[in-house]
Amino acid sequence: MIQFRQMFGNGDKDGVIAISHPDLRALYDLWLQKRGGGPAPSRGDFAVEELRPWLGHLMIIDCDGEDSRYRLYGTELVRIFGFDLTGRRVADCTTLIGDKPMLEYREIIRSAKPVYISRGSPSAREFLLMDKLALPLMEDGKVNKILAAIYLSETD
Repeated sequence: MIQFRQMFGNGDKDGVIAISHPDLRALYDLWLQKRGGGPAPSRGDFAVEELRPWLGHLMIIDCDGEDSRYRLYGTELVRIFGFDLTGRRVADCTTLIGDKPMLEYREIIRSAKPVYISRGSPSAREFLLMDKLALPLMEDGKVNKILAAIYLSETD
């Protein structure tokens, strides 16, 4: 049975969401550190060297209203899923990835809150169980990018 778990960023009393995947938890902790007292950090708050542990699993999505585009789609994601979304509009990728990512990104843009998801996801080869963390990045008080990472779910 495929379980679906999705948690938006309201989280516990301190606003921290529960993340079971250790690599995603570490990325979330870095994001929390970078945001300080604000709602979200900016892309410029992250040095490339700081993101190195996640690079192959990272996505950076440019947000422009309802229209978003994959600026970066990591090499490990290409290997896992069997396609590269770099440079493509999210709305144009629904035949490959379904409409859930587009709806999740729109909610992140609207709410400026992170989302952690554990679910099945289509790939070019098979249906895979994955964990995904998507984090808003802000400039001038609005979400202009989403920093996200996907890992295959750890099985017991």
